[in-house]
Amino acid sequence: MNTLIRWLVLRGFRLKKGYFSFAFFIAVLGVIVGVAALIVVNAVMTGFQDAIKERLLSSNADIIVMKRSGSFYKYEYAERKISEIPHVVGTEEFLYVPVMATSTDVSAATSASIRGCNPDKEPLVTDLPKKLILGDWELFKSSKNGVVIGKILADTLGVTLGDEITVFSPIGRKTPFGIIPRSTKFIVVGIFEAGMYQFDSSLILAHIDAVRKKFGFGDVVTGIMVKLDNPEHAKEVEKKIEEVLGEDYIAQDWISLNKSLFSALKLEKLAMFLILTLIVIVASFNISSLLMMTVNSRAREIAILKAVGALDSFILKLFILRGLFIGVVGTVIGEVIGISVSLLGEKYKLFPLPPDVYYIDHLPFKLHIFDCLVAALAAILISVLATVYPARKAARTDPVKVLRMGES
Repeated sequence: MNTLIRWLVLRGFRLKKGYFSFAFFIAVLGVIVGVAALIVVNAVMTGFQDAIKERLLSSNADIIVMKRSGSFYKYEYAERKISEIPHVVGTEEFLYVPVMATSTDVSAATSASIRGCNPDKEPLVTDLPKKLILGDWELFKSSKNGVVIGKILADTLGVTLGDEITVFSPIGRKTPFGIIPRSTKFIVVGIFEAGMYQFDSSLILAHIDAVRKKFGFGDVVTGIMVKLDNPEHAKEVEKKIEEVLGEDYIAQDWISLNKSLFSALKLEKLAMFLILTLIVIVASFNISSLLMMTVNSRAREIAILKAVGALDSFILKLFILRGLFIGVVGTVIGEVIGISVSLLGEKYKLFPLPPDVYYIDHLPFKLHIFDCLVAALAAILISVLATVYPARKAARTDPVKVLRMGES
């Protein structure tokens, strides 16, 4: 940018009875608010998505392997073959049984699910052993009739450590009088809080051998849980598992198992981005109005420039650069404010939330450079587009007509 254009661009915002400086301030402020809002909201949406992902993966496996049909026997062989695949750091067989759980107070009953697990392998696959708020995992390992249940489920049943719960399974046993549902009793030896409602409200962990014995299962499993060194390798490892085990087996990664949840979060983030972009678009109206007033108030100066040889392209460039200047100033300040709010909000937990409602104690912020760049580019692009009509109107100024009107 040469010295003449720079001087003319800045001169367009010089004080004229305070009006143009105020209009310039409002135009810049609109861009600042729009950019800052975009960054903060995107950081919050990304923070929520990452928080849900973290809690989901800490309480469940990265990949679940099951048989497409029939009973899952010979799971030791499948588990051994899976363990040899790169990025796999842990495997565990499991047996899933839907049940109805009650306590000594029969009126307190709720649907739940028992997951028969291997207590020695569970810490290699999930973080549930670390999320115990009552009880001890070592006690669970040594207590064959003990179970570990979610906090919300414990509150619903009104039980605590040492209490007895009764579970009823729809997988009944055949008798001369028909199929009778199986029922069995367990002792609560641990209570966990995973931070995910679906686990805290319905999951019961029990020894897989105890589940087999009490519900009449043989040496069979529902599937194999697989833990990876990095969840982002899930798709790659999923394909490898199906290649190694053959077409009789199916592997589902954490993305596929929770596809609807993460699709909804992505759609919500996109919707919020589009809605908040409207703030920048409204700010662009201020830019366009400011430049239109500049064209009208400085029509004589534009006419003089054209009279001394300034080309239409020069006038066009001059007004586009004025709009770009507003956009850049507003974007830079908005980026600084948005990034600062996000960083400080996460570091000092400035926005607390009730953990019994949201399962997190503060509003999470997670900045991504890509989101910051998109917000900046969108704001600058919209600011430049807002200058097109005023710039073309200025470029089409007829110097003869304007100067004659000035003389009269």
